[in-house]
Amino acid sequence: MISDSKLFLSARINKDLKCIECTIESCICLFVYAYCDFELKVYFIDDADYKCSVPLEILENIDYESFIIDQIQYKELSLVLPAIETDNKKTYIAGICAVLRWAIKSHIDTFPDNFSQSLLGFRGGCLVACTESSVWTKFCELQLPNSVAEMKSLKKNGEESVTIPESLVLLEAHLKRPVRTHNILKRKLDIAKKIKQNKSDAEAIDSIKVPTESIDFTIYDKNLDPVNSDDISKTLENLVITEKSQDFNLHHNYLEGIDLTLADMIAFPCVHYLLTNLPSKCMDYLVNVGQWYERMISHAFVRKATEKCGFSLTAIKPMDTCDIIVPVVDKDSLYKRDPSHTKLKIKHKNPCEIWTLLQNASIHPQYSTNFCSSLEWEKLPSALHPATGDLPQKRIDRKCQQIESMVTAVLKVAEDGQTIVEFCAGGGHVGLLLAYFLPKCKIVLIENKESSIFRARKRAESLNLKNVFFYQCNLDYFKGTFDLGVSLHACGVATDLVIQQCIKQQASFVCCPCCYGGVQNTHLLSYPLSKKFLSTSLSYEKYLLLAHCADRTEINTPTAEQGELCMGLIDTDRAFYAEEYGYDVKLTTLEPKSCSPKHNLVIGKSPKLKSVDA
Repeated sequence: MISDSKLFLSARINKDLKCIECTIESCICLFVYAYCDFELKVYFIDDADYKCSVPLEILENIDYESFIIDQIQYKELSLVLPAIETDNKKTYIAGICAVLRWAIKSHIDTFPDNFSQSLLGFRGGCLVACTESSVWTKFCELQLPNSVAEMKSLKKNGEESVTIPESLVLLEAHLKRPVRTHNILKRKLDIAKKIKQNKSDAEAIDSIKVPTESIDFTIYDKNLDPVNSDDISKTLENLVITEKSQDFNLHHNYLEGIDLTLADMIAFPCVHYLLTNLPSKCMDYLVNVGQWYERMISHAFVRKATEKCGFSLTAIKPMDTCDIIVPVVDKDSLYKRDPSHTKLKIKHKNPCEIWTLLQNASIHPQYSTNFCSSLEWEKLPSALHPATGDLPQKRIDRKCQQIESMVTAVLKVAEDGQTIVEFCAGGGHVGLLLAYFLPKCKIVLIENKESSIFRARKRAESLNLKNVFFYQCNLDYFKGTFDLGVSLHACGVATDLVIQQCIKQQASFVCCPCCYGGVQNTHLLSYPLSKKFLSTSLSYEKYLLLAHCADRTEINTPTAEQGELCMGLIDTDRAFYAEEYGYDVKLTTLEPKSCSPKHNLVIGKSPKLKSVDA
């Protein structure tokens, strides 16, 4: 564990009640802390309303301090809690999944044989994806904790009815599905091998005759009926086992399959809180959730952590007179690539009708003077060159053109002393150049991929750049003040979240969008963005078609010109949206345009500053 590292949690120590009042997110972190026996200093920041609590006894083995939010030394943390501060106040991490992954990995660095390593799952990939790209991470990090936060407003009509939280209904549907893991074929083959070995051993023949519910799998016959445990070994002799075979399914002993992972540890406090605040009759509709819950509390180490956190394991309320309302939810799989997920089909659809609608409203792309120029790469330190950022050789020349277009455009907008944030920074190609050219500015790199932020930090160290700070988190977790936001090829909705963040801070922005077909309504924004586009009665579905057609920009294809126009229209919506908040916005392109099919550049100058020069 890095000695200067600190874990910040939203919590308040209440000595009168002999407990720590905290958010569910902080409760989750303390639960995992108790399970893993971390050696990490904890700072409790009293900054929220609290719906959970843990007993003070949990502090017996924790080095901690407690502060109130307005204490000046922690205002610069600038993150949604929980958060990690490390690397001598140069690196910050936010989000439950990222924070706990970092804590576990740091703990393993100190204690390589610690059992907590298994929580990271197969090849350490458990919850490594961010909430913006992973349905599963979003469920664990946002949906389940939000359900707990909303529990106080659980609707009851004279104690006659109770609505089960949607997250529990989704979890129940998830646990009913066949397991899908990276190493599922190996696990199936291992089970089959063990059963065949038992069959050949006369002394162990009875070991395969176990109750069906205790087996980690189900074998189906040709009619897709479950095979009795007595017939399993015989069926396996003629069964061709494949990764996707539907006649051999593993059970969800745990949330990600048959192994306990960090996902289970994050979900348990949430599910515990929800179940202990619902009548026991709800369990009739949550059979698989109940089985998972019982399996969790039967795990010795988990049970020890529950005792430290004061979780009462017999607290489900027997309010059986209540009527139970089971919400109707979209039960799409929580697996990202599940084939049941539907996609917008646009292959043979034409956006001409949308063009006509927008043209009738006098809406069309208007491009301004180019803001971009070139850099003399040969005069710059070699560590600033994209070739040092693990890029394939065939991409380096075009990447150089993209980066220098961005950097030179930013240099025309930026001023000394400003805080500049590069969102979706990747390996820091743009941000590190800005730090080099603008030594009097504070440069913040925000990136949710831990491997990318690691590479960026190593490059900054080799360049001895002192004005760069690293934030591993989703871009909306960053709450700091800044003057200029930058993003190069932030995918889909991420570009609009960047612009939204800049508008909230009245900061200027320089954004090169990407993956137009990836835009979709979220809990943070909806499309179309601008009032002008909305005034045309353009529907959300038509807007998505326009956005998908904007990705038809491959060079020398029949639809390239069509894609170019659609791309310009989507960015025009972005420009109109910012103008509604007083921004002076210019739509231009990278130089040369051939450096990327996604070459549009949206530049907005803050209403606090003078207008962008033409």
